[in-house]
Amino acid sequence: MAHEELDNQLDQLEGDTEDPRGGPTWVISIASCILFFVTCVAVAGLYYWAERIEADSKFIAVASQARETRRVSEEDRLMQSAHWETYTDAGGDMTIERKLRVPIDHAMQVIVDRYGQAKGAAGSP
Repeated sequence: MAHEELDNQLDQLEGDTEDPRGGPTWVISIASCILFFVTCVAVAGLYYWAERIEADSKFIAVASQARETRRVSEEDRLMQSAHWETYTDAGGDMTIERKLRVPIDHAMQVIVDRYGQAKGAAGSP
């Protein structure tokens, strides 16, 4: 059998460049895939680490800003003089009857004047 010497698949034939050995090709391919995967994981880790550091340094308390805005608007509303308010719908029809809005200081004084004297008179023997 003259072809027995050509049956060895591990050794490359002289002048044969189309079919290289499989071993080094597989090693280089697997090493490249591992290196690519490690690089992707490292880049993603660095990105999320930098994003977390930036988010920690740029913390903005939205709730505290909303609370401060609400407090200022309520304070402004309480400091207004007495006035009538009406509520209408989109068609212009009145939905709630007129309401008198009185500043809190004035309302407290009215209650003290009205009920403070009556209680003091009823409580004294």
